[in-house]
Amino acid sequence: MLRESSGVRRLAAGWLLLAVLALGLSTACALLLVAARAPLPGAAVAPATLFRSTLVLHVGLAVVVWFLSGAAALWTLAAGGRAARVRWFSLALSAAGVLAMVAAPFAGRAAPVLANYVPVLDSPVFLIGLGSFFAGIALCGITSLSALARRIRQGSSDIWHLAVAWSIGVTALAFGMLSVSLAEQGMPGSPAAYEILAWGPGHVLQFVHILLLMGVWTVLGERALGAAIASRRLLASLLTLAAAPVLLAPAIYIAYPADSSAFRHAFTSLMAWGSWPGAAALAACLLLRLMRAGRGVWRAPTALPLLLSILLFVLGCVLGASIRGESTLVPAHYHGTVGAVTLAYMALGYQLLGEFGRYLPQTRRVRWQPVIYGVGLIVLASSLAWSGWLGVPRKTPHADVIVHFPAYFAAMGLAGLGGCLAVGGAGLFVFNIAGALRGVRGAIVTAMPSQSRWALLSGAGVVLASSLLTACLPGNGSSEAEHASTDAAALRHAAQKRKEEVDIMFSDAVAALNARQYEVAVEALHRVLALVPQMPEAHVNMGFALIGLQRFDRARDSFEAAIDLRNSQVNAYYGLAIALEGLHDLPGALGAMRAYVHLSKPDDPYLAKANSAIWEWEAELQKHKKNDSQQVALPKLGNGGIAYPIREKRFN
Repeated sequence: MLRESSGVRRLAAGWLLLAVLALGLSTACALLLVAARAPLPGAAVAPATLFRSTLVLHVGLAVVVWFLSGAAALWTLAAGGRAARVRWFSLALSAAGVLAMVAAPFAGRAAPVLANYVPVLDSPVFLIGLGSFFAGIALCGITSLSALARRIRQGSSDIWHLAVAWSIGVTALAFGMLSVSLAEQGMPGSPAAYEILAWGPGHVLQFVHILLLMGVWTVLGERALGAAIASRRLLASLLTLAAAPVLLAPAIYIAYPADSSAFRHAFTSLMAWGSWPGAAALAACLLLRLMRAGRGVWRAPTALPLLLSILLFVLGCVLGASIRGESTLVPAHYHGTVGAVTLAYMALGYQLLGEFGRYLPQTRRVRWQPVIYGVGLIVLASSLAWSGWLGVPRKTPHADVIVHFPAYFAAMGLAGLGGCLAVGGAGLFVFNIAGALRGVRGAIVTAMPSQSRWALLSGAGVVLASSLLTACLPGNGSSEAEHASTDAAALRHAAQKRKEEVDIMFSDAVAALNARQYEVAVEALHRVLALVPQMPEAHVNMGFALIGLQRFDRARDSFEAAIDLRNSQVNAYYGLAIALEGLHDLPGALGAMRAYVHLSKPDDPYLAKANSAIWEWEAELQKHKKNDSQQVALPKLGNGGIAYPIREKRFN
């Protein structure tokens, strides 16, 4: 089914090796991230800066490099044909780019920018490496598309070829959007600008992964069942259903400014409503066929990984529908969906070994690897979701949140367990594949024609020359005084950009609060307070959002934190009074409201409500006081004893 010429197989093996290398390096990064998120050792394992830099590399290698290199391997196999020099050049360009990305933290200052979908290190070496990797992927897609289209027109293709063709088209759209944005806006100058740049293309790339996931599911399902899953027309319709929503992406760029909330919401809605129906329908079809096939089907090596991949995808979709802001529900969602794609690629990787003349025996280690990885990710995603429901913000190590969220020990402890299982499963996959491909790595180089080796050297040389040119640009050999002046200016610029980001996030939180979207407001304010914990206004608005959610005890803590930071924060006293009333502490509420009246201005619009509340609470307290006085034990003659109006307690 997947057999092509020897040259193409070697080229595909090269892409597969690059993908496995990226997965292995990302697994190493994940070890530190899991430890940093664990409740006990987290504070000692990784400071915040190291945590965020490692997070950038982990996401970049696991979600960008691993996925797109795997996609390039599938594109190469699907296109077939001749392994021309330009196709080897694309592999070399991407491989050199990955090496530059990994080397960036050791090549000078590289501030982590935790933009969604494509986080980066703000370093020329990293950015050149990322650009080179993308250029290699784009070149691979261009060189594969014409041959693949010809194969589909001739009717000599399987259904997974159609999935690959759709994925190349959608990737071209994503890269086109990225190129147009770069041409119009230039290189980003702040974390917010990186986020804006990657928001549209990042969402569109998710459709690429969904399409390839569906294509891989069909291959795994057919090998498990020994027959077609469904009619070709039905499967082609499901693939079209999965790809069609992407056609709305250019309209979003035309309709809304890229830095507007409407733009962000439109792409979020596009993915939320458009990405899952086709894959969900295929998953239902596969599950139905697997259940009807009987117990014997589970002896097939592709059956269990296929089932776990489907379960992870469903879990990721369910958790994605539960997201209300920037909590750990977001990584819970994408660990489910990303894990589904990764597990499917792992299962296909084992199958592809036969195409490279490397048959891996079905040992216990090989059979259990997908189970360890899949179960680990299910535990990890579920635990992150639990933590998110507790309100824990994302993108922060344990040490940054424990003071605010002491109740998350159990959730994050389980997340650590699931993370360790997932990391172990991923590491085991890398070990299995690397062992099976021992000798193929050399064969990829030695069996290449001289022109292909030249292409590899050319690709590596392009990236190396770009990095050296960046290092030799004017200003890199300046004096220490110039460096100090530049650093000071950079710090001022960074502080200004950070203030702008905080202002935008705070405005979004206030808008959500006014719209009574309390969960959204709480999560947005968590992000604000993670950046500016000494901002009393953020604590006050957090308190009012928590009142809207009927979480009066946490609201009280937020208002008290605001008062501790600024004793004259008038609205904090008003909110504290409302929270204490919710906790049935009327004397405390009365005192807080009196403080509010004392500090507020005569034209304060809430002054009348405050006085009304004071009168109401005073009357309520007087009523309770009167009732309490009537409950005093009064002596009453009767058989020489005293009768009490309250029931006497008996002690046994």
